[in-house]
Amino acid sequence: MTVEEQESLSQLQREVKACTLCPLRENATSPVCGIGELGSKYFLLGEAPGSNEDREGIPFVGLAGKRLDKLVELAGISKNDCYLTNLCKCKPPANRNPRKAEIRSCQGFLWREIRLVKPKIIITLGSVPLSLFSPNGVRQMHGTQFTFEMED
Repeated sequence: MTVEEQESLSQLQREVKACTLCPLRENATSPVCGIGELGSKYFLLGEAPGSNEDREGIPFVGLAGKRLDKLVELAGISKNDCYLTNLCKCKPPANRNPRKAEIRSCQGFLWREIRLVKPKIIITLGSVPLSLFSPNGVRQMHGTQFTFEMED
């Protein structure tokens, strides 16, 4: 990882923390930035932070994070080779799914994260993150691999 890439990631995190593009920020304790190393092989993409993540400012620290840890271990993947983030950076009220406008507000941050991390494999964790990459739902796509080309 170059100094410029690290500075770009730090800049992105500052922008996420300062973001007020959608109403989710109003009730969030803090936007939750991704964690992991640039160059991580796996990019694990969740939907949005929950209460524990909102409180701690770290993705996947709640019950879903514990389940994810077990699944990553069962898959034989080292957590050190994973970058963890969410599509939406702020917690939706009552743990509801993010709305389309809220997703659009955060989407630019996500594309920048992907370009910086340069993962080999993106693993979407649920139907909302999957919808960014495929028009097919989880039932059709579960367990399948496909190629996604990012536009420059």
